[in-house]
Amino acid sequence: MALVLIDGKEIVVNPEETLLQAALRQNIYIPYYCYHPSLSIVGQCRMCLVKVEGAPKLLTACTTYVPELPKEKKIDGKYDMKIFTKSEEVKEAQRGVLEFLLLNHPLDCPICDQAGECQLQIYSYEYGNSRSEFRFEKLHAPKRVDLGEHIVYDAERCIKCTRCIRFCNEVTKSGELTLIKRGVHTYVDTFEGKSLNNPYSICTADICPVGALTYKEFRFKERVWFLQATNSVCPECSRNCSIRVDTYKGEIMRIVPRFNPSVNGYFMCDYGRLVSERIKNKEVREIPSLREKGILEPRMEKGFYKILLSKITRKYEPKDVAVILSGRMTNEELESFKVFSLIVFGEILGDVLYITGEKDDILVKDEKRANYCGAKFFDLKFTKANENIKNIIKGKKLVISIREDIFKGIKEEQVKEILSSVEIFVVMDAFFTETAKMSNFYIPLASWFEMEGTTFNYDAHLQKISKCVSPPKGRKPFYDVVSLMLNLLTEMEIKDFETAKEKEIESVKKVLDTFKERDVMKGGFVPWFKEVKNAIPQLKNISLKDLAPLGFSAKGKKDGDN
Repeated sequence: MALVLIDGKEIVVNPEETLLQAALRQNIYIPYYCYHPSLSIVGQCRMCLVKVEGAPKLLTACTTYVPELPKEKKIDGKYDMKIFTKSEEVKEAQRGVLEFLLLNHPLDCPICDQAGECQLQIYSYEYGNSRSEFRFEKLHAPKRVDLGEHIVYDAERCIKCTRCIRFCNEVTKSGELTLIKRGVHTYVDTFEGKSLNNPYSICTADICPVGALTYKEFRFKERVWFLQATNSVCPECSRNCSIRVDTYKGEIMRIVPRFNPSVNGYFMCDYGRLVSERIKNKEVREIPSLREKGILEPRMEKGFYKILLSKITRKYEPKDVAVILSGRMTNEELESFKVFSLIVFGEILGDVLYITGEKDDILVKDEKRANYCGAKFFDLKFTKANENIKNIIKGKKLVISIREDIFKGIKEEQVKEILSSVEIFVVMDAFFTETAKMSNFYIPLASWFEMEGTTFNYDAHLQKISKCVSPPKGRKPFYDVVSLMLNLLTEMEIKDFETAKEKEIESVKKVLDTFKERDVMKGGFVPWFKEVKNAIPQLKNISLKDLAPLGFSAKGKKDGDN
């Protein structure tokens, strides 16, 4: 371990660390552009120049390692290196670097998407000259260049830091990008015959320190300082990438990866990021609907649920009931379902539909639902989606589908054949899907981004999802729907139920008596999270504070472990 003195502060530098990495670890900020923690070091932008005592010239902090000197050669008898980051020589060099970078840079901050979170803009105020000495016409370069399906490039804004090129070479290993031409005319382009269409292409816009790379889905949508940021989790595979959801006036404007060393590092795939675009085109309903005379008609909430409960509570034998669950359900929803099933059907039913797809060696997992691991913690049964859905429903009288579009892509005639024995078909989903259109009872649920909850990724890493936008009043998380139904069940009398089995209803009432004083009857995320903690021993001693901001690993934890 080497001991260095940076601006009068002693810090220990690990052998594998550069000066820049060590300084940033100790909250000593040195400006930089080309350095990125997940990419190779190139020392290209020269912004991180520092003065090292004894060195003949300024050195780049991102490429300088600190040797541990013999005792007799240590500076002042104890230091392996003395560094100055705020000397006049360093400040003059920083001003020179910025003047060079801004020489042909257009003054288009007012129309640039990066304005407000641009390192060039910030540094020009903090480290640059107050005015430009340049008196000639700026050189112009290609603008609004389509590099791929999602990315637009503006060469005039580019500072040639090569982050995007190194990302494609080192992370995705697809190698689409390079620098072409020379000197002041250099700019980034794709190799001939290639385009920037790798599955992580939008990450190049994330790591671009200026506004040279922007992505089309967010381009010119909204100023970043108007956005409201909320930390959450990506729902599109069992990786559970940590994300930040930026919203404006109740609309999701963009999703960006949030650094989490235990889950996704600095990146996320394009497919997960663009889930916000896909859900914009989906049909939604805000009020529960009941099929009458062949048409699904909206009904008042309380009356709707009383009718539903009267028709399904202990009316059917468990063998006549099929419940299809989803890995899109949070832990709180899964726990609330177990309570609901135990009370309404007399035992815990349910098949979690197991859906797989393509994966890669970077982040994307083949499990295409976020919370399969959570379902395993609750000991629920899994059924592979590629097994004929008809086998799950065949011969059943009551079918409930929660957060899965089980009939997507299946012809209506086939669906009717599958449902031929079914007397009651209940669908609960955030969207009015093809499956929902075939239901007798449709319950609109809050979507992933409209509710709070927790989810386990494939590696048993627990994270909290947050309510990024508020749903309409009629759309609730499933756990709140269960709380509502439990309260209604306490109000209903035996004569209100269609079943003739009075003893069954009496047993329901007895079970409900044990719930009357429990917080879950009031609904909400926190009471149901407490139930989850009680159900999963590995979570016994954690609190919500333990989940912020990076989550909690339950892998290998035993009862009582912290």
